Amino acid sequence: MRQKYKKTRLACYTGYVTQAIVVNLAPLLFVIFQDTYHFSLSFIGAITLVTFLVQIVVDLLSVKFMERTSYRVLSVASQMVSAAGLLLLSLLPMLLPAEVAVMTAVIVYSAGSGLAEVVLSPLMEALPKEENAGGSPMSLMHSFYSWGQAAVILVTTALLRFIGGQLWFVLPLLWALIPIFNSLFFLRVPMVDMNVHPGEHGAFRMLRDPLFLLAFLLMVFAGAAEQIMAQWASLFAERGLGVSKVVGDLLGPCMFAVMMGIGRTGYGICGHRWRISRVLSACAFLTTVCYFCVVFVPVPFISLIACGITGLGVSLMWPGMLSLCAKKYPGAGASMFALLAVGGDIGCSLGPWLTGVAADMAGNSPAVQKIGAAFSLSAEQTGLRAGILAGVFFPLFMIIGMAVLSRHEPKNFEIR
Repeated sequence: MRQKYKKTRLACYTGYVTQAIVVNLAPLLFVIFQDTYHFSLSFIGAITLVTFLVQIVVDLLSVKFMERTSYRVLSVASQMVSAAGLLLLSLLPMLLPAEVAVMTAVIVYSAGSGLAEVVLSPLMEALPKEENAGGSPMSLMHSFYSWGQAAVILVTTALLRFIGGQLWFVLPLLWALIPIFNSLFFLRVPMVDMNVHPGEHGAFRMLRDPLFLLAFLLMVFAGAAEQIMAQWASLFAERGLGVSKVVGDLLGPCMFAVMMGIGRTGYGICGHRWRISRVLSACAFLTTVCYFCVVFVPVPFISLIACGITGLGVSLMWPGMLSLCAKKYPGAGASMFALLAVGGDIGCSLGPWLTGVAADMAGNSPAVQKIGAAFSLSAEQTGLRAGILAGVFFPLFMIIGMAVLSRHEPKNFEIR
């Protein structure tokens, strides 16, 4: 009985690997998209914006239908829809105009990712406590997103170097195999009964709680701080710092993913020793410092290292807020996780998109170009640095928000 849900946990972990594939594969292809289809920086930023806007729509719809639908059906559907989107990303550009094809694929696989987001967290939270003893499954589950992100970067970078950028469409076909197989896995694993008490912690009632609204806002900041660096690090390294794609991806987004995985896994194992509010405040401060280093340090190697260390800074923001709210609102069920996912996805969509807009505006501004020229930076390099600098406000705001929220942190709290 103790290990009855071992396969359920494994399927949830793999579901987060699928999410890592869906969110991080396209950014690794941004330079190829620019060179092949001549996408603008604004359109590239819009890809990330649409990715998370679709997830927001799914999150909002989930607030109502999640508690009435089989978790097995939703889990399988999340993986199959994600796989379908990856297949479309590979095949549609051969049949439709590039912008239409890519955006259609993004919409489809983002719907699957959004569904997984609101299914997997409450499913993991509902596992019997005796199976969760000795660790922090919520944090560990989110660490699989990070390890999946690192794997996507390493494997994709290696394959692109081996087969060449002209065969990029092979990559989504290969990565689609993981959600296809995991959907079959979800058909067979045992599921837990989801006990929900909507009268006590209904979704709309929580929206009237000032502390929950603050937690929702902090999820926005967390999502933005994480995804700005995750989505733009690859292009910034190659175009903004002038390093090769292989070196840039390994020391930028790949190191970012590894550091995020280390932070989540480490806290998942021994996080009960520290108060999560203090840890989150320290993480937000570290993220702020890293953003400034990325933008202002003139040595490309140090900027790349700062990109990577940002992963440690943002590692606990998302799972920490989820678990804090799960502790404060026991029995709230999937509707609470869906609402928090809305906040996180708003940040994930707005942050990278605003970065793209700010980069385009700064790159086209004669005044900003003159400042960049004084430091031997091209207009594009100046614009990319200005775009990332705009994102520093999100971890700064999170420091302020955590100072307020920490006064109401449950005693003896740990990520479960």
